[in-house]
Amino acid sequence: MSFFEIFSHSDRFHYRARLFSLATCFLILCTILTFLPPFLFTYYAEGFWIKEDSYREQPRVTYKNFVLNIERNGGTTNQFFASSYASLNTAFQDVWIPGTSDAVEEVDTDQDGISDQFSLIIQLPYQDTNVQIRYINLWMIFQYELKARQSIQMETMAMINLYAPGNINNPKVTAVGQLILNQRQPIQSSGIDTTYNDSVIDLDNLLLTSSMDINSIVENYFTRKYYTTYQPYQSNWESRTSSDSGVLTIDVTVKVPKQSIRFIPGFWQEFKWGWIQYVSFLLPFIVIFHRIKRFVFQNQIVRTLIEGPSHRHKT
Repeated sequence: MSFFEIFSHSDRFHYRARLFSLATCFLILCTILTFLPPFLFTYYAEGFWIKEDSYREQPRVTYKNFVLNIERNGGTTNQFFASSYASLNTAFQDVWIPGTSDAVEEVDTDQDGISDQFSLIIQLPYQDTNVQIRYINLWMIFQYELKARQSIQMETMAMINLYAPGNINNPKVTAVGQLILNQRQPIQSSGIDTTYNDSVIDLDNLLLTSSMDINSIVENYFTRKYYTTYQPYQSNWESRTSSDSGVLTIDVTVKVPKQSIRFIPGFWQEFKWGWIQYVSFLLPFIVIFHRIKRFVFQNQIVRTLIEGPSHRHKT
């Protein structure tokens, strides 16, 4: 009758030695050399810990207010002011343009439930029949919120500067751009940050000074850890007919795309990344030192007591 193999296993030998012996020292040395070098290799090869990572998020943005500063050519008064803050209009009534009207349209272009485009139309009536503008400085104030990692709530703005290409009468100014998040440092991976949830414009200070010098506001804003800026796409200055005399129209569209947000990874994300790298270096060391130990103990290079496998045969 012929036989065929249906199962097999290797014999297991046990090597015993005293606690304070050369064999024990050899085993400790092999264990250290198995686990320590992979850690050192991955650590000093850089990238063992993720110090900074990034993700993409659609910020939740809400339009709040505007502040407008205009400089024109000619006339007794060259600088004009308008805003959606009633207190500021009263404080700067000497240069304020009465009858200013504004309208805002919020659009969700990708139908994800979050507004990502804001169109602001401002109309400013002038008493002069012909108005020539030198430049326009417009601040659009937004409420800005991030939720995916650290919850951040802050008030930000788009500072829009428009310079006239030449002498254009009663212009209609159209501008299109993006609202971009800038970070001086990455955000945290969790928690809540409302550090900049106060008003960008310190109304109390402006009302006390009654000055058009806004350099301090700009300086404080651009020294924040994170803030938004306006990135222009295009602008157009259109001269209009006498039927529109004395009216300046400003049409600004601000798009809010998904932002790439830098953040500091949390412990478990760093642990997962570091563990994967460590294990990839560790496996070859385990195989190599296992064979070294097997060679040393099988050939009794260090003296041990060998306990062989016990066999029980049945026929």
